[in-house]
Amino acid sequence: MKEVVLKMMIRCLISIGLMIFLISGGFFVMRQLFGQSILSSANELNQNGGISEVREVLLGDMLQYIAIEGENIDNPVCLFLHGGPGLSLPYGISSRHQVETISSHCTVVYWDQRGAGKTYSTNPSEVSFTYEQVEADAKELITYLRREFEVDQIYLIGYSWGSVLGMRLVHEIPEQLYAYFGLSQVVHPLQSEQALYDWLLGEFESTGHHQLVLSLKQLGQPPYEQASSQERFQQILNQSNAYVKWREGLPNVNVLNWMSQVLACPDLTLKEAYDTLIGASHQTLKQSQYWSQLQAVNLLEEIKEVKIPVYFATGVDDYICSVSLLQSWLEQLQAPKKEVLILDNSAHYFSNEDESIIYQWMKDLIAKKFPQAEEAPDETTVGDIFSNLLQ
Repeated sequence: MKEVVLKMMIRCLISIGLMIFLISGGFFVMRQLFGQSILSSANELNQNGGISEVREVLLGDMLQYIAIEGENIDNPVCLFLHGGPGLSLPYGISSRHQVETISSHCTVVYWDQRGAGKTYSTNPSEVSFTYEQVEADAKELITYLRREFEVDQIYLIGYSWGSVLGMRLVHEIPEQLYAYFGLSQVVHPLQSEQALYDWLLGEFESTGHHQLVLSLKQLGQPPYEQASSQERFQQILNQSNAYVKWREGLPNVNVLNWMSQVLACPDLTLKEAYDTLIGASHQTLKQSQYWSQLQAVNLLEEIKEVKIPVYFATGVDDYICSVSLLQSWLEQLQAPKKEVLILDNSAHYFSNEDESIIYQWMKDLIAKKFPQAEEAPDETTVGDIFSNLLQ
């Protein structure tokens, strides 16, 4: 999905934060300290039977990047598919040391896809590609992971745009997967956008934003065949609360942690960090065929039966990927097991407290198949360290 609101918040936070840090000289010191903390945790895992590393893997015709992390290499493998398209945040390679609730029970793999993150920075001219190429890359990566860790199946976790890729993989290669988790699951982007239009009208009318109401009515209902109309709709959308749930005048989403984990990541240069946050997403959407292909997705018609368990987590106020549409699809979807977790404090982006709930929920479901005696340690993220230093 087009993560425009997130990028706007990130730009604002980066501008303010970098100005302070660059003036004081503290930014580079903090980056080094955070990077050392991540590498120290990685070394500890590697020395105690676990794994934490970044690898370069040839997928299709392109060298791409994955990060692997887990306390025990004999644990089941979980592959995250990030959102975007072109935005490997969260759940790209900068996510090492971020989801310890899961990495305590799984060998977690994060992947910067074509046109995203470090993979984009290494191949900046290779942004004109199709969904089919990304799906082929994913299948190659799953084969690579199954061979590397000597397992027949893995877990798959798709977030936002990555949930389209995830469900199609579930449908096409179920024999290679234990189960699937869909976070902010995309079902039918066009229907979601039409419902979003109606919600925006009601939201702006109730808050007295008459000019925005007029602009929406002049634009008319989606779909929009002209790029200029789609761009105008996005500009109007950016002035709403559709992406995040707000609390006491502030967005209730873990942007600080997401941003700091990228800026602190020892596996990214500053240029690669910038591309991860902003540059890659902009260029990928501008030059690739992703957006038009995403608009054509219709899981209601494409996927009516799957052969593995599927689990979904969504914010109660997610107006980007309609919750009611997800529920309608699940009513007709035939699966060995299906479950949906609706989160009260989230919209399309998950709040801090709901992120913890999701990870524990996923861990518990995986633990039913792969039980372990010991509980996971308390989770401390780079964002927590960053927040403590600012206090």
